[in-house]
Formats: sequence, C-alpha cells, structure tokens
Amino acid sequence: MKRLSGYVAVLLAVLLLAGCLSDYKLGSAADPPRDIKVQPGNSSATVTWTGTPGVRYWLFSAQANDVTPDNWNTLTGGRALINVSSPILVTGLTNGLTYSFTVNGRIDNGQGGAGASSISAVPRPAGATWTRGTQLANDLRGGTFGTLFVAVGAHGALYSSPDFNAWTPMTWTTRTNPLPTLPDLNAAVYNNAKYLTVGAGGVMLSSSDAMTWTAINSGTTNNLYGLATNPSSGWFVAVGEKGTIIVSGNGTTWTTVNSGTTNDLFGVTYGNGAYVAVGANGTMLSSVDGTSWVTLVSNTSRKLNSIAYGVNATTALFQYVAVGDAGTMLSSANGSTWVVQTPLIPNNLNAVTFNGQFVAIGDSGALLTSVDGSSGSWQAQASGTTNNLTAIFHNLYGLSAVGMAGTNLTSL
Repeated sequence: MKRLSGYVAVLLAVLLLAGCLSDYKLGSAADPPRDIKVQPGNSSATVTWTGTPGVRYWLFSAQANDVTPDNWNTLTGGRALINVSSPILVTGLTNGLTYSFTVNGRIDNGQGGAGASSISAVPRPAGATWTRGTQLANDLRGGTFGTLFVAVGAHGALYSSPDFNAWTPMTWTTRTNPLPTLPDLNAAVYNNAKYLTVGAGGVMLSSSDAMTWTAINSGTTNNLYGLATNPSSGWFVAVGEKGTIIVSGNGTTWTTVNSGTTNDLFGVTYGNGAYVAVGANGTMLSSVDGTSWVTLVSNTSRKLNSIAYGVNATTALFQYVAVGDAGTMLSSANGSTWVVQTPLIPNNLNAVTFNGQFVAIGDSGALLTSVDGSSGSWQAQASGTTNNLTAIFHNLYGLSAVGMAGTNLTSL
C-alpha cells in the first residue's frame, strides 16, 4: 500500500505539472534593433539603440571586424553583456584597435535571436576634432566635471551643463552667483560630491549639485588662480597670488600654508602621490601632503600657467606636463626632474589636461595633443576658433574647452 501510495503521489505531481505547463508560454526571440550606433571613446565605446518595451537585450563585442551572437566567444576579447539597456558604456578596450558590436533581444527569457548588423569602431582619446557650442555671455576661465559640467569666468559667471556624449550635446545653463559683488572666477574642481570655484580677492564658492552655490571663507584676500584635489583622500589645494597656498580636508575649512615663494602661482595638479604647483618666472613647487612644499628646478624662467598628470594606457608610463607662455612645455616622469621641450608653436599655452592623451590649449585658439607628453610627440589640431582658450576638462566620453568671449568647445 505504501508503494502504491508513492506511485499515486508521483502520478498526481506529473499531472499537476502537465496542467501548469499547458498554461505556460515559452519565451521567444525578439527582432534585433535596427538603429544600433557606436561612439568610440578613450579605451571605451558607447553603444546605443532604440529599445522595444518588454524586450531584454544582450550586447556582444570582440576585437574583430565582425561579431555575432554565435561567434563572439571564439574571437579575441569576446564578451557578452546580458540584460543591458541603451546607452551602455563598454570599457577596458585598447585604443587604436578595431572592435565590433552587435545586440540581440529576447522576450520572456526566451532564447536570443539574430543580432543587429555588426558595427565597428576604433577606441581613441578625444581631442582631434572639435565642435563649437553656442557662445556664452562671459569670458570663461575655468571649469570641471563631476556629475555635471561647470564653467566659471569673468564677473562671477557660473554655468552648468548635463553630461554629454555623441547623441546628447552640451547645454549650458546660467547659475546664480550668491555674492553681492561679482569678482572674476578663475578655476573649479570637483571631489567628494563637492564642487568648488575660486577667484579674485580670495573668493570661494561651493555647491553639491553645480546649480546652487554658497560662499565660503577661504581665509585669504589674495587672488586665487588654481585648484587641485586628491581623489582618494578628498584633500583640496588652492594656489594664487604672491605664492598663496591654502589647503582643506573637507572643502569648507581652509588653512594657509607656507609655499616658500612670493611668486604668483597659476596652476596645481595631483598625481603619483604628490601635488605640483607652477607659476611666474618658471616657479615650480612640490608637496606630498599639500602642506609642506619644496622648490623644484624647472629649467625655465617663463611664466607657467597650468600642469597636468597622466598615465599612458599603452606604455603604463607616468608623466607630468606643464605649459606656459610662448609655447613653453615641460615634462617629467617623476615630478622632480624636468625637461624643457622645444616649443611647437609661439602661442601662450594656458591649460593642459590628460584624458587618455595630453591636450594643451592656448591663445588664438591654439590646441595641441600628445599621446605621452614627450618632446616630438605633440601635434597641432584645429580648434575652430581664434579666441584665446583658457581651461580644459573632461568626462568619460570627451573634452570641453572654454575661453574668451564665452567660447566653448567639445571633442569626442
């Protein structure tokens, strides 16, 4: 009887399961998107398409000229990203190599169907081609990117823009400066969910969203020209007139430290465990903690306006680059020993940044790029403007450069 009862229980279970399955609809393949697009970036690519409600999409990519949902795992660097939505940023790619991408879809967890026509792209850093945005009302002198772009300038000008990519252009919106008077703003930086901007007379403003700004006591009345931050520690450093250096661990409470110079300081950066500041008469200073500074030999007496730090993704080599008047360019592999490069152009160079490659900008629309910042590797690029360019900054996708007469440019 017990054995018979067991058979009955199994039979009932099978019948019940069969009844359930009769009502269950197996998933199915969905048509692939017809408008897949790929925008190459620095060691990355952004893939977009128009999705259909109820369809789940998988993205396939490989280092090849053609990829499909069937061959991706047989190709170099092949990968599948499941249940993704548009747009998606694919990272970890090697600049200069060809990658292909396709997308397929499925309904109710069904098996995926054919992929969209494979589309190829070659990842590369931004900086070769530039698009000019709508002219803004003020001379622009500084900027940064956090979750939004920020540009600052003459007469207290404050602007912000949402993130941009190949399909969403940069759109600047004027923001209210809370000060009763509107001194010039010269630089901006972002870290730890905080935007900071500094300017004439020691003015300093802070914002958590790049839209509403609050005045902060910087502790100095000297003009401030440059800002830098350590992304790991959240430590901020601002530099300025008469060798002024002020530091803060939270961006709110600031302390003046001894720089050891009375020369104006115009730029500062952080990289490879050290801050390096540059200024008038070839002045160059270094600090591992932002508070104790030592003088470096720059090997130039030219005014230095800006400095940047980068790591070449191909060679894995560290490099600092400083730029200044009359096309001055310096480079250093360690931040201590500096090499003066032969100027490529006579224009004053006002700013430099690194986003997969070094990009320097200057007077009369001067724009130069270099994969590693070394002598002989710089190339002149067409900026599309003859206005002086004064600041350059970037997001994951590309670069933004700003300058006099409200000039603003983007490059992807």
